[in-house]
Amino acid sequence: MQDYQFIAPFYDILLGPFMRSVRRDVLRTVLELQPENVLDVACGTGDQLRLLTENSIDAVGVDMSEAMLKICRKANPASDCLLQDATEMAFQNERFALAMISFALHETGWKTAAGILEEIHRVLKPSGHLLVVDYSDFQQTPFYVKQTIRMIEFLAGKRHFRNFRTYHLEGGLATLVNKNKFRVVVSTCHASCSIVIRLFQRIDMT
Repeated sequence: MQDYQFIAPFYDILLGPFMRSVRRDVLRTVLELQPENVLDVACGTGDQLRLLTENSIDAVGVDMSEAMLKICRKANPASDCLLQDATEMAFQNERFALAMISFALHETGWKTAAGILEEIHRVLKPSGHLLVVDYSDFQQTPFYVKQTIRMIEFLAGKRHFRNFRTYHLEGGLATLVNKNKFRVVVSTCHASCSIVIRLFQRIDMT
């Protein structure tokens, strides 16, 4: 995963100001749930992980980019920031009370994203929670905001933009998250309804 090798040092500088309110709302949701432990999938530079640990949440981060993890480890010396493939994580079944993933599902490719969610389901405790931050379906998003986001995704590269388009053409989170394995608990939108924060709960089949 060399995609972020060059952007990693500037990632938080570029996106931090836009993500501040989202990060705060994610933290608020986690604090309300008070989970025993948290897995931050595709944790990137560890900005959200830092907020969790600063608030005494036992959290572990995993990512495929060593460049991102280098920054994550520096920002989170007391937390584990692990190099792992999110579709095949080295954790035992039902290890975590809550798993979260922010702005990764739309860029990984549809099959990979589905595989990540399958793996998250495996490592979640019974009735555990999944917290997803990603693009909404854009139905309530103003045209100029949608066009700005599309331009940003286009500039991120051909593969990135292709996955972004597929994510929307296939139906986004509403289609991607298996309704037989997760149920929606609450959903809120940010940034002119271009971003959604959606909390799911694992469904345990009997």
